[in-house]
Amino acid sequence: MVVIEHQPKEHGAYAILIIPVLTSFAAVGVSWVGVFVAAASVAGFLAHEPLLVMIGHRGQRARRSATTASRYLLTLTVICIASGVASLISGNVAVRVALIGCVVLATLSFGVAFAGRHRTPLGQTAGVIGLSAPCVPILLAGGMGTGDALKTWVVWLLGFAATTLAVRSVIAFQKHRNRMLHWTGLTAISVFPLSMFVWWMDANDWVLPVIPMVLASWYLMIQPPPAKRLKQIGWSLVGATVLTAISVVVVIP
Repeated sequence: MVVIEHQPKEHGAYAILIIPVLTSFAAVGVSWVGVFVAAASVAGFLAHEPLLVMIGHRGQRARRSATTASRYLLTLTVICIASGVASLISGNVAVRVALIGCVVLATLSFGVAFAGRHRTPLGQTAGVIGLSAPCVPILLAGGMGTGDALKTWVVWLLGFAATTLAVRSVIAFQKHRNRMLHWTGLTAISVFPLSMFVWWMDANDWVLPVIPMVLASWYLMIQPPPAKRLKQIGWSLVGATVLTAISVVVVIP
């Protein structure tokens, strides 16, 4: 019951973390280091909600369960640290460097959440970067080269940035707010891969996988559905993300 009560409320964040992790295992196979990284990442992600409860960012009603939240947070913290240390000990130099980067990004994300900015564009951007980053050490642990691992991460960064902008645009449309920032952001995200494909032809192996997520984002931007269909929007974006995941496994070496 405690676990259900204190699960993160940002449902899109589950896909941002889990799909790249599972895709990485599908691409390079399962290794003990990768499993440790995944365990640390999931535990750290789940720790986000009880932390917000304890510091009062989920309201006073939720804060009444601070005692159970603190126990849940302690358990998750122990799992996260133990798994992280195990992956550091077991991994090679490249994996360790990537893990240190993940820790830095996770710390920044927690800092944004602690400041109560987790629902802002800054907070969501930090979430996309931090939650998708664990795919890099998992890919490296499975034997993928550093360049290809980073290119794979770029696919997820661009894809999730696009879908996040699209969802925020739909919400802004329903509230009759200006969407110029969303249009500009999605245009930049779309032009960047195309430019890389033109100027650096070897980039085609990571331009193609991101296309399903970008196209789905443009559809939502041009034809924003009513607010009552937000859950259907979420599942549609998950479908586009799965297509990207399949493309990553097939296209990227």
